[in-house]
Amino acid sequence: MMDDNVQMINGVRYLSQRENSFSTSYVELRKKEGRLLTDEEVSNLPDTDISNPNRNEWVLRKRSTLRFIKYLKAKDRSLSVLDVGCGNGWFSHKMAFASKGISVVGLDINEMELEQAVRVFNSHNTEFVYGDLFEIGDIFNDRFDIITLNASVQYFKDLDKLFSLLKRFLRNKGEIHIIDSPFYNETEIDAARERTQDYYTKMGFPEMGIHYFHHSHDCVKEFKAMYRPPAKIIRRVFRLKDSPFLWLRYIDQDNS
Repeated sequence: MMDDNVQMINGVRYLSQRENSFSTSYVELRKKEGRLLTDEEVSNLPDTDISNPNRNEWVLRKRSTLRFIKYLKAKDRSLSVLDVGCGNGWFSHKMAFASKGISVVGLDINEMELEQAVRVFNSHNTEFVYGDLFEIGDIFNDRFDIITLNASVQYFKDLDKLFSLLKRFLRNKGEIHIIDSPFYNETEIDAARERTQDYYTKMGFPEMGIHYFHHSHDCVKEFKAMYRPPAKIIRRVFRLKDSPFLWLRYIDQDNS
């Protein structure tokens, strides 16, 4: 799926220079949060054992995953997919086997989880690559039918710059999907930013605050909501087990 001249280490292809300032702290934080899982546990995601400290979150993410996989299946055609911020690869794997003819490139800058993704989900139609999106050049231009950002868009500071780049990666009528990520009204952002910094500080990783960004709904005006979560009070009263986050879709209209 990728140029054979690109460097490969432990099954991961490297499209840019390694960068450790973010990934090192990120991995240590995930370890403390109980988010670094064994290969067997990763292979079962989004299903988890009852002892998993983040089980309730995974129950919600399973619902959003099933919703998106159903969407892919309905397309019923070959698709080339880029999964931005793929982590340990569980979502890339789910997409790769949603239906016949789908190929997936999972991209991240977390080397440890990328290598785990290769171990657990290595297959003919899935590839895992290391790369900073803004340093990989034109290798992905006009290549993908679907680009997903599943719980990852909040790690990008400038969404205008991000979306401008991702649109170059799309084929004619290609799509960008944002799943399981928070967006805020402008009046909510300062308080949300403070809560996040307090959380990182209490966890012992205050430096992570500079890598997590709180985006407003205005940043995704071009996107259509494919799923809107019920109001918090409705979810609470009826004990609804579903994602509290929007699923957003952009379809490129300028590549025709």
